[in-house]
Amino acid sequence: MAVEPDILVVEDEASIRGVWERFLARWGYTVELAENGQAGLERARQHRFKLIVTDLTMPVMSGQELVKILKAEQPETEIIVMTGQGTIEIAVEMMKAGAYDFVTKPINFSSTEFIVKKCLEKVQAREENLRLRQINRDLEELNQIKEKFIAITSHELRTPVNVIASVVDILSPMVTGEEETSLVRMAKTASEQLREIVLRMHELSELKSDRIELELSRFSFQSICQDVTDECAIDLRDRGHKLLCEVTADSYVRADRVKIRKVLRELVQNAIKFTPDGGSIHIESRFVAPDGFEFCVRDSGIGVPAEEKEKIFQLFYEVNDPLHHHTSRSGFRGGGMGVGLAIVQDIVRAHGGQVQVESETNRGSRFTVTLPDAASVSTS
Repeated sequence: MAVEPDILVVEDEASIRGVWERFLARWGYTVELAENGQAGLERARQHRFKLIVTDLTMPVMSGQELVKILKAEQPETEIIVMTGQGTIEIAVEMMKAGAYDFVTKPINFSSTEFIVKKCLEKVQAREENLRLRQINRDLEELNQIKEKFIAITSHELRTPVNVIASVVDILSPMVTGEEETSLVRMAKTASEQLREIVLRMHELSELKSDRIELELSRFSFQSICQDVTDECAIDLRDRGHKLLCEVTADSYVRADRVKIRKVLRELVQNAIKFTPDGGSIHIESRFVAPDGFEFCVRDSGIGVPAEEKEKIFQLFYEVNDPLHHHTSRSGFRGGGMGVGLAIVQDIVRAHGGQVQVESETNRGSRFTVTLPDAASVSTS
């Protein structure tokens, strides 16, 4: 397969064309030659060159005419003009018309190599910029398709999943045989998992469409700690974890109670998953100056590798190798949809706060949530 030429040299003197061809080939470029402006224009219309080097004074069509026509038809094409005695002013005019630079005859090819190199670097940078813009447009389109898919899928699945769960609930007390009871139990577990997935997708759809609406109220942070502890009691018991809630009774905050409870639950559930059996999980809170409130969930788990810390809040990201994914709500290193921490971050940001993680491999993790202005409501 023939290599497409990078540079077109337009020059009426055959000897000068030959010199250009040798030097450009020595510098690593592929070259095509044209004997006058008209021939050069025809070749440029057939193939888009990265660079055109043209003499100014030529028969049939001058370099000056060639530059004007090409800059009108191919404004992105870079042109270097060659000028002799008496045509430097014209060369300057050509640069004003869009030419990249000019070289004078007799040509010093040592300095000309630098000019050609810089010109082609400019072309490469422009092409790379265009490529990155196209990639960005493609990514934005894919992101819109993904969000639309999540929204439509969650909406379409909610009704059939709820119907399945309801039917299983109705059938459960009617079944008496051991085998039938086991089958209904399996169906119930599967329907609950499906319902959890659909709920996740629905939450994700709302969060990623910037529809987070906050219902601010004054509430006891200790009360939601108790709610989350009760909700996770079975998982904690099954894994042999000890959960300590080190929150005082006067920890009243102003935020969206339902959503902050969701944040705390996600962080505790995450700690359960990534802490080996028999580990410990702590919930702590404190007020921070001037009016903020801070709470954290720390564990004695496997930790987060340093290179993963910035990624764990990304959608659908899992620390575990996806090739070894296994779904579990509370099992050690159990997988899910990879959206829990993304949801946490979006809710916290909607409150104007931030979530940070401190962690060392095999030495546990500490997720800290800071809410601004949350302490402005007193308990008196």
